[in-house]
Amino acid sequence: MGHARSYKDKTDAAGTLAEVASHHRSPDTIESALVVAREMLDMDVSFISEFAGEQMVFRKLSGETASFGWREGEGVPLARTFCKQVIEDRLRSVVPDAKDDECAKSLDITDEAAIGSYVGVPLRFSDGRLYGTLCSMSHSPNPSLRERDADFLHVLARLIADQLEREDLESKNRQLQLKATAGSALLAALEARDGYTGEHSRSVAALSVAVARLIGLSEEKVEDVAQAAQLHDIGKLGVPDAILNKQGPLDDGEWEVIREHPLMAERIVSSIEGLGHLAPVVRAEHERWDGKGYPDGLSSEQIPLASRIVFACDAFHAITSDRPYRKAMGIGEALRELEKGSGTQFDRRVVDALVGAVGGTHL
Repeated sequence: MGHARSYKDKTDAAGTLAEVASHHRSPDTIESALVVAREMLDMDVSFISEFAGEQMVFRKLSGETASFGWREGEGVPLARTFCKQVIEDRLRSVVPDAKDDECAKSLDITDEAAIGSYVGVPLRFSDGRLYGTLCSMSHSPNPSLRERDADFLHVLARLIADQLEREDLESKNRQLQLKATAGSALLAALEARDGYTGEHSRSVAALSVAVARLIGLSEEKVEDVAQAAQLHDIGKLGVPDAILNKQGPLDDGEWEVIREHPLMAERIVSSIEGLGHLAPVVRAEHERWDGKGYPDGLSSEQIPLASRIVFACDAFHAITSDRPYRKAMGIGEALRELEKGSGTQFDRRVVDALVGAVGGTHL
């Protein structure tokens, strides 16, 4: 490709840029921005990369991509890329001739992809997080490239980052909605069999959220705790009604059936899109800090923190609720019982937070 940018080409690209800027929240924003970058800089290819661990992944490509050997969704080792060197200030954002730049010509990818010229800038979200880069490249040198071209890419990068962030937020919101819908449906099914269990799960969830926040978990982790608490008894869908609704203490055989419900919960939750990552949490909800719980005899930090939180809140709500075969404990007495089990049955840190959430004045 030659590098004589015609007035018409630049005018057309500028018009496209104006259109992208005025409608930059549309699904076509990113594709249009890449076309503008490639045409305005008169380059062979433009792309968006994402830094994913030790890889640089090509998320969107525009132009003669096959000649570079790149495809969307594929990656190359991050350490070998121009983009990584730019982010770490080892390479300038504008490289008119890769063979004339000490850093660029030392990279294997320069020869492998036959890179002659390059312009690249970071892609950052509004909170400062680095997503990756917006870049344009050509096989041949491009002596017309100047620092102003990097300034131009920065403008496009802001538009693209805004769209990427918006899409990321929409995806997360869809996942949250999916989780909430699936969780509510399962809880409704459980409540249809046993009204106490449904109400109990909601109460345990509310208390578990308060404890998780006092411990200092992120809102994403707090949401996981809430979902796990709502679903912690879902395995009881597989427990016979005669045992689930028994009006008295359970015998040894019945307790064996009850102890199977975490395994059933794990199977149910692992099969639901958006909730599968919580399967180990619901499985471990009856594990004890001292390793004497079930079903796997996990102990201390082997038990997921979310499971430890739900376990303590589950116990507190259970002993402060009236049941046909026993009267509820008072709040103060219940908190004292949990403190007795702190460090053996329960995680001490979780009990301390639970006391704080309920109110230490009850002790």
